[in-house]
Amino acid sequence: MKILDKYIFIEIAKVFLMSLFILMSILILEKINFISNLTRGSAMGAGELLKLIIYTSPAFLVVSIPLASMLASLTTFSRLSADNELTAMRAGGVSFMRLLWPVILASITWMTFSFWLSMEIMHKGNYLFNSQITSYVSKRITTALGERVFFDKFPNIIIYVSEKPPGENILKGVFIYDSSGADRPRFITARRGFLGTLPNDNIALKLEDGYIYSGDAVSFRQITYRNYDVVMDVGLAQRKAFEKGAREMSPAEIASDIQKRIQLKATVNADVVEFCKRFTMPFACLVLGVLGAPLGFKVGRGGKWGGVGMGILMIIFNYLLLMVGEGLGSQGRIDPVLSAVLPNAIMGVLALFLIYRAVKK
Repeated sequence: MKILDKYIFIEIAKVFLMSLFILMSILILEKINFISNLTRGSAMGAGELLKLIIYTSPAFLVVSIPLASMLASLTTFSRLSADNELTAMRAGGVSFMRLLWPVILASITWMTFSFWLSMEIMHKGNYLFNSQITSYVSKRITTALGERVFFDKFPNIIIYVSEKPPGENILKGVFIYDSSGADRPRFITARRGFLGTLPNDNIALKLEDGYIYSGDAVSFRQITYRNYDVVMDVGLAQRKAFEKGAREMSPAEIASDIQKRIQLKATVNADVVEFCKRFTMPFACLVLGVLGAPLGFKVGRGGKWGGVGMGILMIIFNYLLLMVGEGLGSQGRIDPVLSAVLPNAIMGVLALFLIYRAVKK
């Protein structure tokens, strides 16, 4: 059995590393595209880009490791089933439950590493990424502000530009939402605008030919102007970037923040979901890893590549469960703790059912 355990464990480890590399590459390329769109082609050095990728990698790993764990066991058992190796093992008196031990050992190994990332590293990387990208963009708004993109890196201000001719400092069809006056937010439109820098390094958006709309529950006002300046505080934007949200907090900090918000009678659903995810995401390594073995055994009869297609379908299904659960929990439509636990519970029940079917055959 030591030989079989080692053989299965090594097969799972090889596929796990390959799957993790592929998943991480996809997520990193998507993040590079996000950064490129955010900076709008400004000259970000390779070193700065590499630092941003390193900062966000722990969060990517926490997401990717459970999926790679499932793909590894699913693909391995699918191949063993297609090559009739599982049949030979079971004919030799080795039960399917006994074959799960190397899968469980591998899954616990990935889960332990994922827990360490989730508890100790991920929030630090998120904090550094958010603060660095906000600081970078706020200093280079002239290149970061692009066409048909909602720019929200300055506190209380959202900017939308319909057209920005390349190589020019002219903005056409400008729309600004200013919520600095919480009781009477303003909506500003302009035919065109120009970006400039003030002596204190703040950004001035000089607008021409437009309207200012403001109002509240009982009154409304419209102002027509020829020239109007909107000043954006770069220092405030950078200070706001260094204020931690739930994703930038450690589990202990989230728990403390939840208690404070409860005392203030503020909504805590999103924070509770984020807190629970720090535990449920790593635990998914074990749930999905164990699920992959009986699933691979079942689909392996269709050929060696049956596991790949099923793996993709299961990734999509698991992603939908996570997104739907997180959305419902954050909105308070279901209990936030339940929303975080539900994906693992559904996958766990499916794993137990498939194991029962595999043992009976």
